[in-house]
Order: sequence, then C-alpha cells, then structure tokens
Amino acid sequence: MVDRDETAPGAPQPAALDLRDRIRAWTERVVGDGPRADEAPAEDRGFDRARTGNTAILLARLRADGTLEPAGNDPGAPYGWFHGWRIIGAGSRVDGGVYLGRKPREAIVVDMRRPGSLLRTVFDRWVDQLCADRDDEATRRDLRLNLEARVAALVEAHMPYDETVVKRLDRQGYLRPDEPIDLDVFLAAKGGVCRHQVCFVGAMIERLVDRRLMAAELSLERKYVSGWFSHAWVRLTWQDGEAVVLDPAQRRYVKLNDLDPGSRMLYGRAGDPPPG
Repeated sequence: MVDRDETAPGAPQPAALDLRDRIRAWTERVVGDGPRADEAPAEDRGFDRARTGNTAILLARLRADGTLEPAGNDPGAPYGWFHGWRIIGAGSRVDGGVYLGRKPREAIVVDMRRPGSLLRTVFDRWVDQLCADRDDEATRRDLRLNLEARVAALVEAHMPYDETVVKRLDRQGYLRPDEPIDLDVFLAAKGGVCRHQVCFVGAMIERLVDRRLMAAELSLERKYVSGWFSHAWVRLTWQDGEAVVLDPAQRRYVKLNDLDPGSRMLYGRAGDPPPG
C-alpha cells in the first residue's frame, strides 16, 4: 500500500495514480523538464541517497515514543530492538527481525526459526526445486545467471502484489499500529504489498547465502518521497560487485547498471559508480 501523503508543492497531484505511475512520474520529473535532483527542494528529493533511507525517520519516531531499545555493542542489531525483536533496516539481517513503518502500522515479524513456520516450509520447497537433479555447484551457477527469473517466479507463486489482501486483513482487525504480526499471515493469504514482499524475498535470499548457494550481500532498501510515494525493494550485491535490484511490487528484477537515469535516482546510492 502506498502512503498517501500531502502532495508536494508543484507536484502533478499524484494521489490518484498507482504505485508504478507515481514512481514513473517522479523519476521523469527529477531527470526531465523539472529541477535536477540535486537542486530540487528536500520534499521532492525525499531520500538522501544514504543506506538508511526512511529507516532514519522510523528510528526517530521510536525514540520519541520510548519504544526503541538501543543495540548497545550488538553488531547483529545495528538499528536496535523493538519489543525483543531486531529492527530490520538497510544491510541488517532479515530473519529473526521485525520490519516497522515510517508511520505506525503493523510490525512484520520474520522468523523461520518458529516451529511450524510457513516461511521456512516455502523456503525448503524452493531449495528442493532449485537443487533438483543438480549438485550445489550447478545450483550456484544457475542462481548467478538466472536469479532474477527465479525470484520473480517465487514471488508470483507465494507473495504477489495485492493491496486487497492487506485491506481485508486490516478490516478483520489483524493489522494494528506497531503490533507484531508474523509474515506467515500474508503468505497464507497469498499476497501483500512492497513491505511484505521485500521481507519475503530478503528472507529467502538470506537463507540461500547461509546455505552457501550464493556469494552475495543483500539489503532491504526503502525510499520515501513526500507527496509522491513510500517504497521498498531488495538490493543484492554479488561478490564481484555487480548490484541487482529486486523490486517485486513493480515486477522489476534488473541489474543496477541496466537502469535508465531516472530509475537509478530511485534505486541508487550516493557511492554507486557511474554506469558503463
């Protein structure tokens, strides 16, 4: 579900647009006839191109209401804890954590360790499919060449983009501000929006890395542009440095270097090398 913030001054009233159209309109504006991205006012840029993205807004909110538990010296919880769960943010581990909103909404718990975890069942079956009739080395080669297609098929089978699922669960009283709800609820309902999808994809890939079927790092990235959209995706960086964008909500599974300039403004980081 896209956050419906007040439209930024000068924006073309995007409230009626869906997620893809909102993002497309914004990227065209910042690289086209509108102001250059580095000259645009802060409300148009929204994201500072840093890895924390709108996680920084979230942490400020939790500090203000007294629910942020500091990480101390724990390197496994760089963003701290929330009611005993590690807060998921850019570059942090996904499984065993909780994904919270910039604004209060459901707190998505990702936990394959829980007995009876549907998430773990889906992962185990996926690995069986990936490894069928091939050894681990062949599976690694296949994932390196075909990861985008493999993830796209997995998402469509288990966690397609579907706002109606989220709205139904909300009406049924399952979604309460900052109250934990297991990702399994959305898996069982066969749908979610970007935040549920990135938790799902991130947990799946993280386990592949744990199993040494992939040599890569992953990060759940988030971007908030006031008046336009709030969005999340997975960024994967292979061991050789190649970065891949996995954006289930937009069905975009693509190498960062293959993106157009506007899309690189959306998905890129300040330190990314130029394409080419």
